[in-house]
Amino acid sequence: MANDLHRAHGYHVQDYLLHLSVERSLGRRTIEEYESDLELFFNWLEPLFADGLTLVNLDVRTIREFLAHLRHDRGYTASGLNRKIACLKGYFSFLEMEKILSHNPMTRVRSAKEARLLPKVLSPEDMEVLLQTVEDRIGATKNPQLAHRDKAIFELFYATGIRLSELVGLNAEDIDFRGRTLRVLGKGRKERVVFFNQTAAQALTDYLHCTPRSESSSPLFLNRYGARLSQRGVEKMFATILKMSGLDKHASPHTLRHSFATHLLEGGSDLVTIKELLGHESLQTTQVYTNITRARMQAVYDRSHPRDRDQRRNAQ
Repeated sequence: MANDLHRAHGYHVQDYLLHLSVERSLGRRTIEEYESDLELFFNWLEPLFADGLTLVNLDVRTIREFLAHLRHDRGYTASGLNRKIACLKGYFSFLEMEKILSHNPMTRVRSAKEARLLPKVLSPEDMEVLLQTVEDRIGATKNPQLAHRDKAIFELFYATGIRLSELVGLNAEDIDFRGRTLRVLGKGRKERVVFFNQTAAQALTDYLHCTPRSESSSPLFLNRYGARLSQRGVEKMFATILKMSGLDKHASPHTLRHSFATHLLEGGSDLVTIKELLGHESLQTTQVYTNITRARMQAVYDRSHPRDRDQRRNAQ
């Protein structure tokens, strides 16, 4: 890996990563993923560079050969390919903008088509089971402070639909209990305000009462050592609660975001409101939840219509 890094440094990779950090304000994790993608790209190009290929004469055909290698030899999905394509588009656009290259070989490369999969959601009944599991854990654990924290996290996820990265980035000063609002720093460091309900407010209050802190600007959610809770820490906690709940579901913290949006839509909320609450850039992104509710309505219809019930009985 060290040799890969050294080779990639010769192709203005570090300049590009610095550009992503300073001018695009991307997070450390995203930048690390882009660096890994570029290392993979230059590692594949190494034999071609040894034969005389340069960045200047790199063409779209070579790019497509690299993507075909990822798809057929390494088994990348369309989603995985699209991240590599996005990384390379940004990288070569940067080189063109900096006058390092006079042309961009990615201009004719299109994104790979993905099968449109519906996000996984939990039903309101599943959510009740999860939330009750967290509640029961408070009285059963030797560390009630962490149990109150976990309950506050679950309640806040379900009440607001915020992203995992947004939740772990919260500070205590971001909460307005009087207005029951939360100030969130989303993608691209864009700030928005979301609402939370009385149940989440009570869970947050209970957690803060048993977690003393010296200043309001301190991280809201802390790990057992008093430092800011990490995304990985939340994911591990979520997996533990899901297993304890007995729900036979594949779910993650992001599932709660999808469940929040779906349940709001099913409860009569409009797409524009949900878009703003989720912090989506485009209404098209939010419209996927109409597909979810349509699929759920189809399932209810199939279970409920008398003709379908009669056919199922006859089949048995």
